[in-house]
Amino acid sequence: MNNMIHPKSPVLCSNETHIPFGIYDDLIADVDTSYWDKKGLFSKNRRTERKAWIFFGVFSPELIAGLAIVDAGVVATAFSYFYSFKDGIFEEDKITVPFGFGNDFNPNLNSEWKLGNYSIKTVNGKMHLQYLGKYKMYIEAENNTAGFSTVAPSEGSRPFNFTYKNMALPVKVQINNGGVSTYATSGKYGNIDFTKGYPPRETIWNWLSFVGITASEKTIAVNLVDRFNANMENILWLNGEKIVLSDAVFTMQAPMDKTDWIIETKDGILKCHLTPRGARRENLNAVLMKSNFIQPFGTLDGTITIDGKEEAFTAIGVAEDHHALW
Repeated sequence: MNNMIHPKSPVLCSNETHIPFGIYDDLIADVDTSYWDKKGLFSKNRRTERKAWIFFGVFSPELIAGLAIVDAGVVATAFSYFYSFKDGIFEEDKITVPFGFGNDFNPNLNSEWKLGNYSIKTVNGKMHLQYLGKYKMYIEAENNTAGFSTVAPSEGSRPFNFTYKNMALPVKVQINNGGVSTYATSGKYGNIDFTKGYPPRETIWNWLSFVGITASEKTIAVNLVDRFNANMENILWLNGEKIVLSDAVFTMQAPMDKTDWIIETKDGILKCHLTPRGARRENLNAVLMKSNFIQPFGTLDGTITIDGKEEAFTAIGVAEDHHALW
């Protein structure tokens, strides 16, 4: 595996080609894909191949929360959820809209995303995410320069898949659960996943994302993916410093929302297990798009070994087993 992080690139595409496959420092802000999208009502690439989404997760000692908006071409989806550690309440909602975004929707991270009761926009450098449905969720987040971008190969004629990840971001969350109860958290608990590109028609992945603290009180955050994007998304943040990890090994058994997940990296740096407190799941069949996943969330404990020194950590996060046909 290539463990080099290349310098930041200003654009994803130039002169009708994309930058080389690899891991890049920080956000590639301009991810215009119009050359491959072939604009028009029945454009093949735009509607049946290109996917784009923003997922924002919050992993704090008080609550776990998530909000996402997805443009999958022929359909658009959005969801939000939260889990309170204090009272064990879990709530979620979601929406699916055929052709939910226009044919000219060619977003960057700071574009305005809106679908039904869900919206994401950036104002004066801060991200504002909200869901105003059966409960109300407001998230304000500060994105910094500690993230990374990947440009990964896809399959067949599909040119690439782009992903930007950043973790342990300053965040403020307010949730009003239908006037029954309110929840709030703030701190460096926010996590961004911005993806745009042309993933394989059949896409399978395992994913792990968490934020925590080590025994010596260092902030730790991890993003791991197996079987997707050439396994180039595997990064450990330790007090904000990025460390590239090797391939990950996920070990789990049914029922995946009731039994611990064991996850480690082949380089021996990370070993941990997730104890689920609950799970999100979906079995979406929208003719041209199918999505089947389970996403347990809960607490983690484990060790990191860097330069021969092992240190324990505890964390909060999510894992996922996902099979998509899109």
